[in-house]
Amino acid sequence: MILRAVTFCTLSLLAACAAAVPGYTPPPFKETKIVEPMKAGDMDADGVYHMSNQEKATDCGHLRGSIMVSISRMRARGRDVATSPFAVGANTAATTVFGGSSRGLDRDAEYRRDRARVEAYNRHLASKNCPTVNIAAELARPE
Repeated sequence: MILRAVTFCTLSLLAACAAAVPGYTPPPFKETKIVEPMKAGDMDADGVYHMSNQEKATDCGHLRGSIMVSISRMRARGRDVATSPFAVGANTAATTVFGGSSRGLDRDAEYRRDRARVEAYNRHLASKNCPTVNIAAELARPE
């Protein structure tokens, strides 16, 4: 039994040495392009979303995909559990003391922002002569 183990280890060691071919140099490391997250636009007091330059430079397929993902998230909003007043109060107190974000606490404001962003994307698709999305029909469509 021990002889088999020693033989197996020896053969494994020899195979590893044989794999290290003299003069072999691995190919150089290829650096990949680092993708940065998309910069979001701003929403003014009138509820109009203004796209960032990075969003405007996005191609039609990606914009349309973003619209469809946002619409599916907006449709699923009805199944989500509402944020409790206690959680909103606790988060407000914590962000006052420690700093941080209160984003996501006002679900209606998040919905309005998503809707304004989807409409801005759709207008941009139309300006680029790309196929647009019927937002109202997509929102009304059952899942």
